[in-house]
Amino acid sequence: MGAQPTEIPMALPLDPLFTFEGPDVNPGFLLAQATAHWQRRLGEVLHPMGLSPSQFLLLSAVQRLGQQPAPVTQALVAQFAHYDKMTTSKIVRALEEKGLIQRPANEQDARARSLSLTPAGLKTVVRAAWALEEFDQQFFGSGAGSLVKALQSLLPSASQATDEHAASSAA
Repeated sequence: MGAQPTEIPMALPLDPLFTFEGPDVNPGFLLAQATAHWQRRLGEVLHPMGLSPSQFLLLSAVQRLGQQPAPVTQALVAQFAHYDKMTTSKIVRALEEKGLIQRPANEQDARARSLSLTPAGLKTVVRAAWALEEFDQQFFGSGAGSLVKALQSLLPSASQATDEHAASSAA
């Protein structure tokens, strides 16, 4: 009985599909993971107020756009929030059912609806905004300014975003 030859472990070849050594150094993977983590934590912050992150985003969009003299239409809110019209419609209906926004007919266009906050909606968006500010300060810490600049550099300009949206809508 002779000694069995020891197997020499072969180094695994690099995966030809990826140029990064692994997901922990892939910026896209890390951005997706950080975003998911932030959204989960934000959901925990907003849950006591009865809001999801998407509901808060649209509720705050109605509040912000309502500061201008032009009517706040659902299409305008969708554009402002960078949401598609169907998703915006579902969320707006949910916010209306909760009594946080109202959708009376638009005086200029009978087919459109003007959105506005109810008194309960205003109270909720203020409370949620304060909670979000505190949460974001804790979550992002002192590096928030440099992170904002890095993320802004990744986003298309307003004209590029409009062109991309038009191209995807036409497809």
